[in-house]
Amino acid sequence: MSNDPTPTVGAEDDTELGSDAWLAARSSAGAVYHGESYVIDVVVSGDRTGAGTAYHVVLEDGATPQFRPGPAGANASATLEMSRSEAEGQRRGQHPVVGYMRGSTKTKGATRPIYEFFRVLG
Repeated sequence: MSNDPTPTVGAEDDTELGSDAWLAARSSAGAVYHGESYVIDVVVSGDRTGAGTAYHVVLEDGATPQFRPGPAGANASATLEMSRSEAEGQRRGQHPVVGYMRGSTKTKGATRPIYEFFRVLG
């Protein structure tokens, strides 16, 4: 297990990406967010079997980011889309902004919520 204080990036564990245990671990750790409230859908495309996953992150002032199952849909301020390999890179410690700057992570909707999410991840 990594000594990283914010396991939302670089969490080295065996829990399945997007599983209830994975979401709970990321919700219980990390930096406290200060700012406007946002909801961000995160969509990870599938592996060779076609299985993908979606979850959403709630940013609320004075709280750690809350990772929840499934998409938020119409309640989402923005959507962050990435490949499975990009998500796995983040599990190994790559900050999500790297994929965003490379163009391999895509966004839909407002960009401010995405920037705030990246900021709170460190």
